[in-house]
Order: sequence, then C-alpha cells, then structure tokens
Amino acid sequence: MPPRSSSARGRRGKAAPQKPRATANASEMDDIEVLANKLWLGDKRWSDESVVDIMRVHIVGKHYARSSLQTLERLQYFELYLWANFAALDDSLVSDAHIMSILLMINEKHRQGVIASLWATLEEGRVFGKLFDRVARMALELLSARDKAVGLVDGLSARSVVVQFLIACFGSLETECVRNACMPVASLSLWEHIDDTRALVEAEFGRMPQLRKFAKHLKKKKPGIVGDLLPALLRDFIALMFAGDGGVEALAYCTKLVELLVDLESQLATRRYVNLLLVDYEVLDLCRLSEWYRVGTNAAAAAGERRFRDMVGMLRERVYFQVNDVSGLAMTEAEAKDRHYQRVAELQLIAFREFPLELEALALASIASLSSDGILAAHLEALDDSGLHRLAAHVGIRTRSLLPTTAGDLVQEDGVYGREFILRAFVERYRIRPTVADQVREISPYPNESLLFSEIITETDQYTRQPPLETIGYPVLAVPKLNLQFLTLHDYLARCFELYRLECAFDIRENIEDAVRRLQPTEAGGFDGWARMAMPMHSFNVVDVQKPRVGERAPSKVRADICIDLSNYAESIKAEWDAEVRPRDVLILFGIAANGSVQCVRGCEVECRLDINGKPIDDFAGGKPSGTLRNLRVLLDTHQHLLDLATDVYGSLNVVMRRKPQENNFKAVLETVRDLMISQESLLPDWLASTFLGYGDPSAALVRGPGSVYFGDTFVSADHVREVFADEYPDIVFEDELVLGKPCVIEFPPEEAGGSLRVTSQRAMDYGPMESVRRRENTVRFTSAQVAAIRSAAQPGLTLVVGPPGTGKTDVAVQIISNLYHAHPRQTILLLTHSNQALNQLFEKIIALDIEPRHLLRLGHGEEDLDSEERYSKAGRVESYLDRRRELLDLVQKLAEALDIPGDFGYTCDNARLFFIAHVRMRWEPYYRRITGGAGLDDVVGGFPFTKFFDLDTPLFASADLAAAIRVAEGCYRYIESIFDELGDIQPFELLRNNAERSNYLLTNQARIVAMTCTHAALKRRELIRLGFRYDTVVMEEAAQVLDIETFIPLTLQSSKGRSLKRLVMIGDHNQLPPVVKNSGLRAYANMEQSLFTRMVRLGVPYVELNRQARARPEIASLYRWRYRELEDLESVVGGFPSKNAGFASTFQFVNLAGEESEPSRYFYQNLDEAEFSVAIYQYMRLLGYPAERIAILTTYNGQLALIRDVLDRRCGWHSFFGVPRVATVDQFQGQQSDYVVLSLVRTRGVGHLRDLRRLTVALSRARLGLYVIGYRRMFETCFELQRAIGGLLANGDKLTVCPDERFGEDLDSQKVVVEGVEDFGQLVFDMTKELLVDSE
Repeated sequence: MPPRSSSARGRRGKAAPQKPRATANASEMDDIEVLANKLWLGDKRWSDESVVDIMRVHIVGKHYARSSLQTLERLQYFELYLWANFAALDDSLVSDAHIMSILLMINEKHRQGVIASLWATLEEGRVFGKLFDRVARMALELLSARDKAVGLVDGLSARSVVVQFLIACFGSLETECVRNACMPVASLSLWEHIDDTRALVEAEFGRMPQLRKFAKHLKKKKPGIVGDLLPALLRDFIALMFAGDGGVEALAYCTKLVELLVDLESQLATRRYVNLLLVDYEVLDLCRLSEWYRVGTNAAAAAGERRFRDMVGMLRERVYFQVNDVSGLAMTEAEAKDRHYQRVAELQLIAFREFPLELEALALASIASLSSDGILAAHLEALDDSGLHRLAAHVGIRTRSLLPTTAGDLVQEDGVYGREFILRAFVERYRIRPTVADQVREISPYPNESLLFSEIITETDQYTRQPPLETIGYPVLAVPKLNLQFLTLHDYLARCFELYRLECAFDIRENIEDAVRRLQPTEAGGFDGWARMAMPMHSFNVVDVQKPRVGERAPSKVRADICIDLSNYAESIKAEWDAEVRPRDVLILFGIAANGSVQCVRGCEVECRLDINGKPIDDFAGGKPSGTLRNLRVLLDTHQHLLDLATDVYGSLNVVMRRKPQENNFKAVLETVRDLMISQESLLPDWLASTFLGYGDPSAALVRGPGSVYFGDTFVSADHVREVFADEYPDIVFEDELVLGKPCVIEFPPEEAGGSLRVTSQRAMDYGPMESVRRRENTVRFTSAQVAAIRSAAQPGLTLVVGPPGTGKTDVAVQIISNLYHAHPRQTILLLTHSNQALNQLFEKIIALDIEPRHLLRLGHGEEDLDSEERYSKAGRVESYLDRRRELLDLVQKLAEALDIPGDFGYTCDNARLFFIAHVRMRWEPYYRRITGGAGLDDVVGGFPFTKFFDLDTPLFASADLAAAIRVAEGCYRYIESIFDELGDIQPFELLRNNAERSNYLLTNQARIVAMTCTHAALKRRELIRLGFRYDTVVMEEAAQVLDIETFIPLTLQSSKGRSLKRLVMIGDHNQLPPVVKNSGLRAYANMEQSLFTRMVRLGVPYVELNRQARARPEIASLYRWRYRELEDLESVVGGFPSKNAGFASTFQFVNLAGEESEPSRYFYQNLDEAEFSVAIYQYMRLLGYPAERIAILTTYNGQLALIRDVLDRRCGWHSFFGVPRVATVDQFQGQQSDYVVLSLVRTRGVGHLRDLRRLTVALSRARLGLYVIGYRRMFETCFELQRAIGGLLANGDKLTVCPDERFGEDLDSQKVVVEGVEDFGQLVFDMTKELLVDSE
C-alpha cells in the first residue's frame, strides 16, 4: 500500500525539520503588519505622528534591527506611505523623521540589491531632486551641531544613514534623476573650498585652461548648498578622528565615510574634482596619524580599527592612481614615473629660486635620492618654520589646520599644523609609488593560509548576517567594487583580480574545511576518516630549485614530488584520482595539526605523473601507473617558495586535495589577469575601449549606417522580406519579383535621405549535378527583431542582443555566424559560451548549416558529448583532414583513369596539384574557349572532357537548352576545381609529420569558426598568443551569465599587433540570473556578479531585444512579460496548445500554504509542507497519465531540494509506476524548460533571494504548458518587486482546483474539486493510488 506517513529524512544527516523556535522576530513582524494594514495597505490615512511612532518604536526602539527594517520595506512602507506623501506634501510640512525614514528604506533596498526598481519609481517628476536638497540641508545642520539628533536618530547614526544614502546614489549614476541631483556634490565648486593652498588649484588650471573659464562661470551662478556637503563631511570626519571620545560608533561611521570617498575616487566623473580636495585636506596623512589607524589601541574595537586601516589603504591607492584626473587618460609606467620626476624637479626649482642658501643641497640632489623618505625630510630641516610654511604655500601643501588646537602636537596655538606634520606631508607628496604592474608581479595565484583564513574572507562570508548594532546595519568591506565605470583598464583588471582571488580563496577554504571534517584528524597525527577529494600524503619532497632568471630574485622553477597511498581506498576512488589528476591540474596542499587546525596551505600544478622508478609516465601514449602508490611531480609557486625559505612550511604539509575540474581554473584566470596588467599592449580596439571603461557616448562602439548588408539565407521568401521591412521601408525593390535570390544582399538607404530598399543576390556557387555540395538553407522565419539583431551583428562594432525566454536566441546566434562565415571568407569567428552544454547545443546547429566541416573547431572538454558522427576537437579534425585527403586523392586517381592517363596521381597532394596543372586545366581551357565562343549544343555535350568522371544515374546534360548545358559544364568543372582547392588546404598536413604541429596549424590557419567556453579561453590564453591565433569576430552566447573578467579575457586572445577585433556580438538576458558568486559579500557588496553584458545595458549601450516568444502558453508568458519592452507571442503558441491541462482547472495556479520554514544549517532552508505538496502534485499528475520526463519540480533553495528528493524517495520510490521527475533549484534549471513545472518558494519568514527579480523571471519562465507555484501568500504578495508576478498568479485564486476524473491526453471536462490543504490533497492522492493498485491487480 502507498505510505501515508509524513516523516521525511533530511540530508546531511539531519532529522525531519521541526517547527521554528519562537523568536521576537515573529511578533515584531506581526505588530508591523497590523500597522501596515491600518495605515497604508488599508485606507492610506496619512499621519506624520505615525511615522514618528514607527521610528521611535520599531526602528530606533529596536536598535535598527534588520528584521524590522526588512519587514517595513517588504510591506511597501516606502512606496505606499513615505514616498507617496512626501511627493504630495509641501517641503515645510515634511518632518525630519519622515526624511530619515525615507533614507532608511532606500538604504535597506540598496542592501537587499533591489534599488534598481526603486529608481524607476523615483524618476517621475523632480521629486528626487527635492529630496536630495532636503537631505543636504539636514546633513549640514547635523554636521554643524555634532550631538544633535535628527528625526529621533542620534547624531552619529544619522550621519551613517546620510552617508549610506550617498553611497547608494553614487552607485547608480546611470539613473538620470539621481545623476542630476547628486553630481553637484562632486563638482568643480569643491575647489572653492581649497582656500589655504591655491597653488594646487592654479596648477590644475595651468594644465587645463578651460577649467578656469568654467570656474568663473560657476562663480556667477548662485551657489547651491549641495556643493558644501562633501567639504563639511570631511571637516567633521577629521574632527571625529581626533576627538578622542567617539568610541566604536564614531569609528564605524568614519569607516563608512572612507567607503564613500573610495567610491568617489573610483569613478572619473566624481574623482576629477574630489581628488584635489582630499589632497589639500591631507586626509590620508591625518587618517594615518589617528588613534584608529594604530594596531590594538582598543581590544573591543580591534576589528573596526583593522577595517578602518584597510579602507584607508584602499583610499590611498585610489588617490594616487596612475590616471590624469581631468582628461581621464591612463598613464603608462613610464609616464607615471616621468610625472613624478617632473614634480620633484619643480620642487627643486622652487627651492633654488626661493631658498638658494638653505636648500642648495636639495636643489642639486638627484631626483632618485629625494624620493626616499628620510633624505627629503633631512634637506627640509634646514628651513625654519616660516620658511617651511612659505615653501609649502608654493607647492600647495596646507599649513592651516582643520583640527582644533586641542589635537596635541599636530596643531600649534596659532592654528597651523606643527612642523613634524608638514614635513610628513612633504615626504608623502613626493614619495615614489609602485605602479600597478609592480604590485601584482609577485602575487602568487595560489592562496595561502594567510589569505584563506584572513578576516576579510570571514567578513565577506558573513556580510548578509545581522551586523553590529552600532553600524545601523551598514557594514563595510575592504574590497573593491565593480560598478559602471573604471578609471583605466589597469584599474578594471586590478579590481577584478582582487575580487576573483577572494572568491576563489573563499571557495577553496570551504573545500578544505569540508575535507578536514571528513578526514577526522587525530591527536596522534593520523586520520580516522576519509575524503573523496583529499588524501593524506605518504611523502612530500622538494627535488629541484632552479636558479633565478637575470634581474629576478625568485627561482625560475621549483619542483616537488608527492606520493599518496591508495591501498585503503575503493577501486572507484583510485580510478577517480587516476582519471582526474592530470598534467596542468592544480592541487591544494595543506597541513593539519593534531588539534584539527589548518597550519599552512600551498598550491601546486601537476607537471607529470611518475612511475615506481621515478620516471615520467607518458599520458599521450596511454601510460598508466601501477600498484597502490601514486607519485606526482608538481610545480610550486616560485615567489611563495622564496618567502618559505625562512620557515619549515613544507615539513608540515600532510594532505593533498584535488578539486572539481569546473571549479579549478582559478590559477589560469589569475595568471592571465596578471599578465594583462603587466602587458604594455593595447588590449582593446579603439572603437570599444572608451565604452568598455564606461565613458563617452554609449553608442560609440556601434558602427551603423547605410550600405549593403549580407543576409545570406536569412529570409525564406520575398514576402518574408516585406513582412520584416515594410513598416520602415515602404518601397522595397527586388532584383527578381518572383523569386528571392539567395544569398540575399540588401542595400539600405541613408536614413535622413529616405529611399528604396534594394534587395539583390550574390550568385551562389553552382556545382552542377553534384548533390553532395548543394547548399543547406535556413528554414526559420525570423521575426523583425531577430532580423534587426542579425543585421546589427553583420556590421562592425558592438552588438548587444537581449533574448527573453523562448525568443530564439540560439537560432539568431547560429544565423549570425552563418552570415559572417559566408560574407567574410578570410575572417575567423570565435564562438564562446559559459557552459559546455550550451556550447554543444549551439555547435550542433552550426554543424547542420551550409558550413564546411573542415572550417569548424571545438576546443576544450565537452566535445565528446557532441551529437555528431564526426569529431571536432583538434585531434579529431586532424584525423578528419587526413581521412578527407585519402578520399580526395582517390577522386583524383579516378579522374586520371577517366581521362585515360596512366600513372599514380593520387599518391600525394603535390602530385595531384601537378596533375591538375598539366592535365585537367590543359583540357578545360581550350574547351571553355570553344563553348563560350559560339559552339553549339552538340559541341558542348560531346566535347566535355570529364563526362566519364561523373558516373551518375541520370544523364549529365539532361536539358536541350544551350545555356543550361554550359552552366552544367561550368558547375562540373567548378566541382573538380574544388577538389584540388581543398587538397591545397590539406597539403600542409601532409608535410607536417607531428600531430601537435598539425593541430596548431589547423587552429591558426584552417579553422574559421573556433568554439570554446570562456573558461577554456582563460586556460589557454598564453598558448593561443604564442601560436599567433587570430580572429576578427567574437560571438558570445549566455553573455549575461559570465563574470565581467571572464568575458574580457576572450577579447584578448590575440596580440594587438596585426589583425584586431572587428566585431563583438553578445547575446544574453540581463533580466535572468547573473553569474554565480558564492561569497555573499562579494556578490552583494562588491557587485562581483555583474556581467559585462549587464554593465553595457546599464550604461545605456543600445541593444536589440527579441520580442516574440514561442515557448509558453500566452497566459503563462504574461506572468513575466512585463519584465521586457514588448514581449509578444508567436502564432505557434496562440491557440497552438490544448485549452487546459487535464486534471487541473487552470494552466497556472498559486497555492497558498501556511507551513513553516526551517534552517537545519546555514542557508539550508526547508519547508516540509511545501515539499509534501509538491510531490503530491507530481504523484497526482502521474496518476492521471502525465509522463514523468515532462514534469519538473523546482525550488529556490538547496535545502528544499534535498528535502523534496527525500520525500520523492519515500512517496514514489516504493512503486516503479511513479518514476522520477526532474528536480532542481531554479538557478540550476536556467537555460532549460519543462512542459509542466511545480515550484516551491519555501520561505515564510522572509522573501529571501526570490526578491531578486531575475531569479523570479527564471522561475516563472521554465514552464511551457503548466505552472503550479506553492508558497506563503502573505509573505510574497506584499513585496513591491514581486507584486505584478504574484498578482498574476493569484488571478486563479490561491487554492489548487483539480479535476480528478480527467486523464492526460483526453478531452474531458469533469467536476472540479478544491484542495483545502496538504492533508486533503494527500488523501486524494492516496485514494487514487489505491484505485490504481486495485485496477492493476
């Protein structure tokens, strides 16, 4: 009998989830919901007193608890109450509590990553400018009175709220209303506050004279208070650092302000004027002299002090970055050093002119010596205080203090800085600074224990957890951020390098912690457990340390031998280690102490495997290790080895760990980025460089205009052309009105001049009656938007194609590649995707096109999964070329025999070439002169010299028409000529005897469409550069799912010398899920999940959006249609599906379940009621006859995924009838689809990461015919971002209505039954199962 128990085993050894513990959280949520229903979800009665009460009781009274802020924000406190009434009220009627509440809600949206939807709401009218002005006035009043509370918020907390608001604004400058409001904060008016050292300003005016005119123009205008905000914040910041009584709260606020300064310095638009103000205010020197910068001054604040120190270090890097602040031009290493030398020379000139006696030695000293700290200070000691102040005024160093006279030795009684501080300022100003390339040269790509277990990794991992109360929920991480703009390409690479390094370190640390837990180390130094991915080392020895190269300190190569013993492991484990540990794989070595702690961590790369005699095993020759010991020779990092010489690190290493191949490419990526940072070449073409960095006209990278565009076989008929272009070009002229000539070429008139659209054709190669070389034409009737994308990609420049679910992105990509292949016979196309699965799907469609297989090449793992008889790897293509050579040479021999010419002409390609010149061409040319000189039909047919070669079932010259006969003769000769042309391409493979050389030649000279994943591009960049690989076009599918840096690397696979990139085509959907970043802090705080595709869309780069979907029922597509511009349905889905789903009253349904979520372990959310209901729906569908393979159960959390599998195993595993559906998380299922989807939302105490609209879009767009969503209605329907989707789902109510008498595939309309809950539905399924068992018996 079917089981009725609701018990289910949890994964990871967990018991079935229990009801959650009672928390203050839940009651707090209920209280706020009562208020919401009363004030803004109900009749929307406005009361400022209510805002004050909410601030006092639920925000300040709860110490800014994140749960309270989250609940208020989710219940649309901002949209329906605060903002709606702020826009309607006069400014004089808006209280400070109202303003602070608005800022707190905006900051909460920013923290949750949903601020983009907020800006769309605020863009209406000029209300945001009104808010920003009010915030600026309030902030200035607040800063003028340090201890003043604003809207019930104490002074320091209010400062933090304002600064976090500014950070959110300056991170969203692509929004016009935000940009217009906040850019005056960082405008040229800032320089009016540089009143003590005008020499700095005059120097900048001297470099850029137009700025002086601009400054004069600003003086004539009435200055706004917004321009005074940043100087006031800086003065207050400096005062707080030296107040001595600020405590942890002041430290947290000042650290947050440094974050704002780093953000301002990281974008050229804001850095341009802010940088000079920071230099004048001596912010960096004052930070380094503060108590907070020193280590261990306060044990309670140690973590905060370290964070402050790290943020100041980041600010220093930003302030002195190698870029021209005004022009925005990047400086090379040489230019940066020249600029430094010029500034020191100017100091020497001033010293010689103003102080010829006192500073004679300084004026005559070498520039290199003055760059040293102590020497410059020693020279300046010759000046008295007055002279030192005069010299400071000449070079633009502030002497008048911004600190109170109570700040100790830093400030003298007359309000000027002390002598020691001014000398320090001179030294800091004229210090020579290492370049970006210098800083990264010696960074190891492998993480060590210092990085893996550093505070920054821990803090980024815990970013989304409850922060300390004193920070008001605004934690700071000392990591760079990825936003819209970058100062230079080196700045972009440096930020990406650091973030990628931290993400990889976090992932490796989790792997190590899992391995240690499984190995179970003992106090005796052994291990009681075992791990699949990690093994104790039998021995480890450094065997070879080679001498350093000239000019370097680190050894040129360090080799070590590792031995592991597999005698106690199962054969499957041995097979895994033998199969997955290969040359060039990366291994992680670490040492575990007796107490279970990890002492040290090092990385290495496998050079080769060794046999029992210590000799390398030839993997290419099929060599295999024997016995149970496995010996590996590995390469250690040379720079890390140099540092390790002083310690006995290698003696403590006792475990070797391998990682999954798809996760183990970090070394190649980091080394590639490091190489690019050191490189002096221009890495991007000129047409892309400015747009890539986020500057200039967003459309500058698009090269568009009139002219001819090759469309190939894009159009299936002349009517298809008219259908696509009729609205834009009413007058369309065809070369032949009856038949659309192919390949099709369309000439577009200038837009301003108007005119006709001319459709012509290029004559295709006619190979006569030979069927084997006939064209395979496109049969897809592309929509207007798809044709626009194809047209855009045919022209040089950048093309972005946004493809909503089911709109044919892959078909468009395939047609783009086909057209470019035929239009540009001498160009190479590089095809990229994020995953092997997507690459294979795309490549299989390309194989089916009219593209010669010899021009196709698939690199990397996954090629073996291609559904093709031919192999498209390098080795497979070489074999194919050699096989093809044999086939063609046989045809040459056949032709010789047909011509009655004795001899072996099919022996080599060179023999064949000589045969063609001496015999084939010599026969054809006289014949061709005769038939084109007026010969009759008999002469054409009877005189054709190659008739015997074409052994066909039908006559070669079947037509009695003379012109047709001549075309047949020409086609036949063209076919013969193509044989020898192809042999000419194959001839180098005959001359190259080494398979490696043949493979490389194939890649660099023969392949015209080269496909690989972005990961493989990073792994092989050095090799591709060395081989001289060239390409003209990059086509990238899944572009929105690829990290920014992993998109950039494939653009740099060729040297900038010679051929350069002409086109970049990126196809993706930024409204679906972004790249995967596991570390929550790097994902949310640093915005590491942003793809290049998304960044280009945010910058405003024009894109083509596909607008006709052919996947889902129209009513299901309507659930996510609003996320796109004008997403419509193709005719095939309008009325093309059955009117309903058998057994269900609706094709989609939201099912409200008031179950409880649980969290057995961190982020491992589960909901037993939803899991049971999801499986019950699946059982019900199977009992009605639905095929199991057409059903998918999706969920939003891995914990629920594990629970659903457990419930499936118990409910369905007992009988083979039920089978198994596809079960996955929403994230895993992106790019896939299913006819019927059951979706479990899991959460009941918070919306969770479904709050990300991109995840919601993916979740709702996986189903074609039926979608059944199970969730807690109360939680999701009040969420502002989810309203439209959840509202659409609730159109059919919130209870599942079924028709149990219907059967799949039958046209029935039976009685409806409303399911009241889990138990009710479970009983229904139980009864139906019993009936099935009875019937089967």
